[in-house]
Amino acid sequence: MSCHREPPTLATATFRPLSACFPGGSRWSSLSLRSGAMQRNARAGVLAAITSVVLLVGVLGPWVGSAESDTGNPSDSEFFGLLDYAGVAGLKGVKAAVDAKDYPRAKRELLTYYRMRPANDAGKFTHSDWPGALALTPDHIWTLGTGEVYRATVRFGTQVSTVTVDVTAAVAGSTAGFLLMSRIKEPVTAYVNSRENGSGKPALRLTLNDGSVRTLSPTADTYIKAGGEAGTAYGSKYPLQVRDQGNGPFTAETRKAYLQFDLRGTSGVQKAELSLTGRADAAKDVMVFSNAEVFGESTRTWNNTVQNTLSWQGDPGGFSWTPPTGADNEYNWQLTRFYFAGPLARAYGSSHDERYADALIGLMTDFISDADGYNSPYGAGSYPRSLDTARRLENWAAAYEVLRTSPSLDADENFRILKTMYRSGLFLRENVNASPNWMQTQKLALLRAAVYLPEFTAARSARDNATDYLAQQLTDSTYADGGYKEATSSYTRAYVSQYVDIVEFMEAHGIAFPAKDKLRKLGHFVMDQTLPNGYGANYGDGGSEDQRSTLRRLGELVGDTELTYVGTSGAAGTEPAHRSAHYPDTRVAVSRSGWSAGDSYLRYNLDRGPHSHPDELSLTAYAHGRELLPHTGTFSYSSDARSMWLRKSTEAQNTIEIDDKPQDSTAAGAVTHFVDNPAFDLISGNTEGSTGAWHARSVLSLPTGGWLVSDLLKPRDTAIHRYEQNWHFLPDANLALNSTSKAATTAFGSGANLTVVPADPAKLTASVRNGYYSPVLYRVSDAKYSSYVKQLAGQTTFDTLLLPSPAAADGAVRINRLPVGTLTPDLATALDIRSGDGSRATYYKSWTAKSARTFGTYAFDGTLLYAKDTANGQLQSILLYDGSTVQRAGTVLLKSPTAVKDVAVTYSADGSTIRIDGHNLTAATDPGKAIAITAPNATQVLLNGTRVNFTRSGSTVYAAAPA
Repeated sequence: MSCHREPPTLATATFRPLSACFPGGSRWSSLSLRSGAMQRNARAGVLAAITSVVLLVGVLGPWVGSAESDTGNPSDSEFFGLLDYAGVAGLKGVKAAVDAKDYPRAKRELLTYYRMRPANDAGKFTHSDWPGALALTPDHIWTLGTGEVYRATVRFGTQVSTVTVDVTAAVAGSTAGFLLMSRIKEPVTAYVNSRENGSGKPALRLTLNDGSVRTLSPTADTYIKAGGEAGTAYGSKYPLQVRDQGNGPFTAETRKAYLQFDLRGTSGVQKAELSLTGRADAAKDVMVFSNAEVFGESTRTWNNTVQNTLSWQGDPGGFSWTPPTGADNEYNWQLTRFYFAGPLARAYGSSHDERYADALIGLMTDFISDADGYNSPYGAGSYPRSLDTARRLENWAAAYEVLRTSPSLDADENFRILKTMYRSGLFLRENVNASPNWMQTQKLALLRAAVYLPEFTAARSARDNATDYLAQQLTDSTYADGGYKEATSSYTRAYVSQYVDIVEFMEAHGIAFPAKDKLRKLGHFVMDQTLPNGYGANYGDGGSEDQRSTLRRLGELVGDTELTYVGTSGAAGTEPAHRSAHYPDTRVAVSRSGWSAGDSYLRYNLDRGPHSHPDELSLTAYAHGRELLPHTGTFSYSSDARSMWLRKSTEAQNTIEIDDKPQDSTAAGAVTHFVDNPAFDLISGNTEGSTGAWHARSVLSLPTGGWLVSDLLKPRDTAIHRYEQNWHFLPDANLALNSTSKAATTAFGSGANLTVVPADPAKLTASVRNGYYSPVLYRVSDAKYSSYVKQLAGQTTFDTLLLPSPAAADGAVRINRLPVGTLTPDLATALDIRSGDGSRATYYKSWTAKSARTFGTYAFDGTLLYAKDTANGQLQSILLYDGSTVQRAGTVLLKSPTAVKDVAVTYSADGSTIRIDGHNLTAATDPGKAIAITAPNATQVLLNGTRVNFTRSGSTVYAAAPA
């Protein structure tokens, strides 16, 4: 049977099974999505059944002109009254039919017009690819997100045999798990050997770049079953079972199998093949999906597994656009956005194979038929939410540009699609949502639709509405300091990227965008949050993505060479003039040593807003090319226990959890101190986010690398409270805990490592605990974290050294507490730090009003001091904040006539050069005004990088003074 045909007439339309069009390996079923509603003849005559919409009294406004009905669901005559016959000469045939009140002919004339209309800019698809779109969509097998990606379909016969699947792409993306699911709904079970089998176990065969071969066995495998066994874990049972039958997304007989491999320590994979051995009751096709989700085989059941892939294959009743039981929350949203439209339309555009066009038209009109009956104010034009409507309108407009010339599109379907896009535009113009990214997406979709469909009389007013809103939106969605109000790295990057799309689209159509300066400022916020390797420092909901293409495009758009520099990893543009950054209104600060991939970075977080996590005072740290303290991520928006832990618990963050309760990120808090001295950074802040106690955290970024973190907890009562300080690590960190020092050390296979050293180890309960890590949505792995717990009444502190190393971690570093007179550490803390290389440092931090105090061999009158000696006892550096005099063993090391905000003195290895860095310092050699610095061997002095004159009096030099 030929699959290419002329458009059907109302009387002759039929809907062919696609199995006739895809012989052999393809098992596409008939595209009947819903019995009666989606069959081809029904698609040709369903207009009269369009449901009336619920009115939004007082908020409906015209999108396209005064001829519109105030119901938002125009009749035939009202819809045709919306067209600009005077301005569009090609609509003469439509107008003649409308004047004659012959609306069936008007619809045919309208289709003819759009078929003949020159190509117009419809924008772009939100997704150029979607897992299994071409292979599975026509059979109504839906996969959400990117956690499960369709790879292949294999067949098991009645005899035991081994099948092999090429999974190189999955392994290259670091995916180490697989899902097995029935391709056809039939009462046949496939039995696949599990790792418990004596022979024929599943295997992942890896061919490495050097030609060697490594074969991995599963670390876990199991299957789950719906129905009465939905709460049963089959982890220790074999073989694995795969089955699906009956109508709906699953039945009591549905079984899915899962396998998991450990790829840690594996790199340079040239080819990866998954081998499965099994049989079936009868010939059985099984789909293989890669799966980026770890699981426990002894605990995984149907009930605790979020379903991301669902099948209605062969269901004569079709499928529903509403979420089925057990599906991820995103099902209802992602499916209705028509992410699959891009792959199907592009396949049709390149092949002109009417099967793709017919499938996509069928899905669009089925959605209209169903969603017009849902409780949505504009029917299919507004279901289910404004964000989904906007994404769908983008995809429909781009798809329509491809489909409008297809013989599979008839006049009635064309009318229904255009009418639904019109209704979506009306909804998007009037709807208001508190979320900035929702409103941005709404107005972008409206703008593109208005440009693409100028045949409507008020397309210009819709365009103006969108452009005006988008310009103002940048002010409304950002803080005064330029930070974005949604506390999420992924959404911030996407928001900026979409603005670049918006401005490029507007400029291509001669539309001015007046808010480029604000966009540039937001771009600098993204730049400052970016890790030295170009990826985003993950925070809030979402994941860590490469920021560079967005920054590069924005830099080119607004002519900003600093954005271009970071966006090209230094290949073009100008290196940013600053290193560290403070956003007081957004409540975040970043300390960095520079802008190259090998530099160090720390993000200090107190943000709040949509998509934020309970992570006040949480830290993200990176050094020597690796993220050493990552944000743990999100995984999904589902009620999955791992997602809930990642998103809703403070335990999952690099901060202190109080009394086992999550913080309130909306509570009062602030970054109270930010010092960006060229030699060190100092960041301090506090939060009221925990009900049990007030929490302050101070972080000193050290000139030789590493960070000193001081925490102060002040309870609100006299009761005993539990304080748990947690530090989270990547899954392959190989975390270990020293039983004496209680220092946590990582041991990656290569590259950088981290040592976490607590003060007062005897007063802490330390342990390595099991957690999770999710780098992007729909991916989650097991990961370890170090936990330090105190339970006590009254004020308390944690003092911690975070020490990165370019290679092996320094497991020998130790911290000893130094007494500060009779003061307790919650008033003033002092530490003696001994490193494995023999170097030694003294650290002091006052939590109360500054005063002259002694600790160890030092005396100091300021708020913070850090002094370091080399292994041979030579003074290497002095850092101080808000002080004037530093003495050691009675000798003055530094003395200023007045207190200085910040000053750092760094000595060269032989002591011949000293560098003085600080704010509000000026060159001065007068001993009566200048800072006295002990430097017996100095022959050269640099002040903030510039060589200056100095005078000497014995071992003391004078070169700089407070301004």
